[in-house]
Amino acid sequence: MTDGPWRFVHEPLLGTVVVVDVHGPDDSVAAAADRAVVEEIRRLQAVFDIFNAASELSRWKRGEVARPSDELRAVLGAARDHQVASGGRFNPSVGVLVSLWRTAEHTGIEPDDALLRATAAGIADPPYRVVDGDVVVDGAISGIDLNAFAKGWIVDRAVEAALATVGDLAGVVVNAGGDLRHHGGAPLVVGVENPLRPYDNEPPIDAVRVQDGGLATSGRARRGHQVGERWRAHVIDPRTGRPVDDVASITVVAADTATADVTATILGVIPPLEAVREADAAGIACLVVGADGSVRSSRAWQELRC
Repeated sequence: MTDGPWRFVHEPLLGTVVVVDVHGPDDSVAAAADRAVVEEIRRLQAVFDIFNAASELSRWKRGEVARPSDELRAVLGAARDHQVASGGRFNPSVGVLVSLWRTAEHTGIEPDDALLRATAAGIADPPYRVVDGDVVVDGAISGIDLNAFAKGWIVDRAVEAALATVGDLAGVVVNAGGDLRHHGGAPLVVGVENPLRPYDNEPPIDAVRVQDGGLATSGRARRGHQVGERWRAHVIDPRTGRPVDDVASITVVAADTATADVTATILGVIPPLEAVREADAAGIACLVVGADGSVRSSRAWQELRC
């Protein structure tokens, strides 16, 4: 009898490569756990995929869903709470601003400051509330994009589905393109990619232990907007409408992947030194790579460093 690990790789899933590592008594148990992970991811992707017009989120935004599912209500409610608590640094309506920059890619002309300020002001207040379990719409919801939170939330639910399906797992890790959740077994050592040199043969700039928790990275290594001759980061500060140019990437370790995901977004729109100071004050484990190549880490991160 062995506990593995058995590795399963799925592509495309959640718009990326999903790797599932399972420690269990045999390969059939591992395969059952993997199936549970994939089924849960596909089920929830059908809820939250903004690129799929038939997803529940897309239909809700068009007014075709009177009462969102438990899953959609849960994520909408959490997203609104994070928007309020972060002072707008996390904003589920940021898709309105992203659309402006996608248009700029085609025209080669950046949006002017007045348009960005007006658009940012227009999404500053949450356009919906969750009251007694119901979602009450107060404003325009067409630009809502839950990707900065939903992806990590789905990874967490996928791990829970594996554990609910196969109770005797020694451990399971689900890694969806760098958003990962670890449960059980020995700590997982995770290397952090250099966002300024995102090459397969480039050594990691740091490594950290993840034990029964989640890790997520926000940054510009592989995504962005080419506007004319200038490359702009894909991370947008919802308060200003402008790309965040002084942060190359930020990686966060937290109790779960959803928390790591949203925390990386919240800390990733402020200058690196300020982000580390805030992380230290809150006991958050984070590593920030500046656009200038500087690398800063919080005290909690240093305690996890390998």
